[in-house]
Amino acid sequence: MFDFHAPLRFPDAQPESYLPLSEEPVFDPAVHLALEHPGLSYSLTDLGYSKTEIARCATPFAYSEAFRILSPAGVAAMQEVCEAIYSNRNESTGTGANRLGSYARGAGYRSRFLRDFCDSVELAEHLSGIAGVRLGRHSVPAVACGINYAPDDISRAVDTWHVDSVNFDVVMMLTDPNQFRGGEFQIFKGTREEGQKLLGIDGEEGGSAQLPEARIETIPFPAAGYGFLQQGTHIFHRACRLLEKAQRITLIPSFEVLPAHEQDSTNALNMAEWTDPGITAELARHEVWRASARLENLLGTIQLTDEPEALGASIRDAVERLRAFADKLEDPR
Repeated sequence: MFDFHAPLRFPDAQPESYLPLSEEPVFDPAVHLALEHPGLSYSLTDLGYSKTEIARCATPFAYSEAFRILSPAGVAAMQEVCEAIYSNRNESTGTGANRLGSYARGAGYRSRFLRDFCDSVELAEHLSGIAGVRLGRHSVPAVACGINYAPDDISRAVDTWHVDSVNFDVVMMLTDPNQFRGGEFQIFKGTREEGQKLLGIDGEEGGSAQLPEARIETIPFPAAGYGFLQQGTHIFHRACRLLEKAQRITLIPSFEVLPAHEQDSTNALNMAEWTDPGITAELARHEVWRASARLENLLGTIQLTDEPEALGASIRDAVERLRAFADKLEDPR
């Protein structure tokens, strides 16, 4: 019924508050993509992660420099779509209201162009080559296609210090970065645990507390249509406040490791506390799908000579994340 080697398809329905665009361009990878390779990429070793910690990750890749993703036609089309979605932004009282200034999660529900871009085989193959592991569009629609806009109150950061709840994502600038002041994208050059200690937190979001300037790197975007790839669950990052009112739009498509039985660091327990429409069911689909893939993979490896304890441990490993998510839903505390 499901292909565990391809991204999980979008749900057949969509949240009522997400209004699909009535008119928009048709995505054509030959017209709208202009994929180039980053000049430099950095590893988790560069950030101070140990060999043991890296061994638990799908790849040692950490983040890249910005590289071209969209053609001029792609930039124009993507700007048109994201500007049209602006009036249908999320009105969440959860994570978004606390951290993000103005955003649209689940933008793939609203735009077929965006969904087809995020589903593009050409894009996934290109990003996989950069990350050194096979990637596909993330199976949780809320985060698969996201848009960040400039906040109305420019005293607020566009996005404060945090690590992501998804394994991989691209941060792509859709507006000309030379036309506004501030709004820089910055990365903390250290491990997640170091960032948490310096920010005085034990979770994903560190708010607006300051990190040491000497350990902060700014990622420059040469122009609109450029973006960079990061293993977002392992990197504290932020988008600084604007110094003047301006249009600043970034597209944040998210990705996960395929096939679905492979390592997955999606933090469904954190996202279960978000209030975006439909996200609980989206996360349930994700966890059930990946647990099914792990069980199918396990089924193909069981031998009649396997020891009972080893079999029990393998079964428990296959369903552990799903059980933890179910426990979270039944008792949010």
